[in-house]
Amino acid sequence: MNQAAPVGANRRGFRRWKGWLLGICLLPLLALALSNLCLTSPWGRDRIAAKLSQRIGLKARMGGASWSPWHGLTLRDIEVSQPAELRPAIADPLLSIASIRLTPVWRSLLRGRFELLAADIESPHLVVSVEMLSYLARQAPAVQASQPSLAAHPPSSEAPPQIAPTQPATSGEMAAGPPAPETPGAEGGKPPPAHQPKPPPGPPRPTKWVHLRHGSFRLVAAGSAVPLLEIDDLTTDLPVAGEAASSSLHLANLKAHGEPLLSGFAAPLRWQFPVLSLNPVETPIHGLKLLLAGKLAFLDGLPLQLEAQLPNQSPTPLALPGDGMAKAAQVAAFSRFRGLLLAPGTWQGEGFAEVSAITIQQGEHHTVFDRGSCAIVLRGNMLSCVDARLIGDDLSLLGNATLLVDGRAAGVLRLIAAPDTTVGIVKRFFPHSDPAANLTPMSTPQRAGFDLEAFGTCKDLQFRLGQNGPIVPPP
Repeated sequence: MNQAAPVGANRRGFRRWKGWLLGICLLPLLALALSNLCLTSPWGRDRIAAKLSQRIGLKARMGGASWSPWHGLTLRDIEVSQPAELRPAIADPLLSIASIRLTPVWRSLLRGRFELLAADIESPHLVVSVEMLSYLARQAPAVQASQPSLAAHPPSSEAPPQIAPTQPATSGEMAAGPPAPETPGAEGGKPPPAHQPKPPPGPPRPTKWVHLRHGSFRLVAAGSAVPLLEIDDLTTDLPVAGEAASSSLHLANLKAHGEPLLSGFAAPLRWQFPVLSLNPVETPIHGLKLLLAGKLAFLDGLPLQLEAQLPNQSPTPLALPGDGMAKAAQVAAFSRFRGLLLAPGTWQGEGFAEVSAITIQQGEHHTVFDRGSCAIVLRGNMLSCVDARLIGDDLSLLGNATLLVDGRAAGVLRLIAAPDTTVGIVKRFFPHSDPAANLTPMSTPQRAGFDLEAFGTCKDLQFRLGQNGPIVPPP
């Protein structure tokens, strides 16, 4: 008989010890199973959705949640509703996400902090309305001290001011704040020595990522069936914290009012805390060469800067409604946008375009312009076309317009041509008018002007035909 084998009370003690050991081993698995059952229950889902609704101020719901030490926390079928005022006009939710997987740094939980290493977002779909942006812009502090006037004024005959393109700001320029005050020295307020040893660098921090897969975005207007702006199938890996890293962005389609602008767009990204940079990249748009660059700083409000440039080049002919065609010899453009991404009231931008030797063919009508230009300015709650013009020997068009964030708009278009030509053009669009009675005299009798004024709101514009002329509804 083996004397080492447990017998009697020793055997019962060994069995009891094995039972306790088995129970201790099964306890974490039991706790994991019970916690996941709680997360997937209606009570758990509603509680998480209520926390989310309280955080963002909009109604939210969630289909389920689960977690594990290996895959982190996963939230599924998340949906955030539109504001109550917009739900009757916009059927799609503000945000819907197939799933979000959060990978935490487990060691941070031991120190009482919840720190993320990565977030995987699958199929997010964001639908933002112009009405919501208008509301948010009105909540922000006004960018300009005074409210701009909406009175339409005739365009000046002087050349418009040109907006010269500038080089994109560096990451340091974008992230830098006001200079720090000088620190007086310990004796007599003298500054510290010029050469001080630098503190040793801290331990490297791992790069933290947001992995976005198959995202989409829609900018819509209530009551409009066609989105104003669409982004489809956006896939990217965004570094958002930690050490420097490189990544890329891929975009299947970008459309404006249903018309494709970009297709199959891909661009490299560079992360250097706290700025994510899109270095200048070239992409085709309607047969033209477009240069894009941008920076996004992960600071309060998310400061954003974007620049786009069309170098001087020959465009392809442009089809117009009614079997029309527009051609030009050369075209060049530059635009810039900057502001806090989360505060529309801070948005600012400029844009300028020039075109030469324009030919417009509309049926039997053939019009030639020597040159054209357009200057646009965005300042928080106001978007203005400060000057737009097409200059030709037989016909010239001059215009300007302003749109405020609350929907009010005003503008004026001046036609300058021979009196008979001016009257004929106006009669084509307003057949029941008498434009000859409201012409604006020019310095020479061979030319006459006609001012077409528009004012009101985007949904209810009125037109004035000529100076002191009658007010009529849209044609």
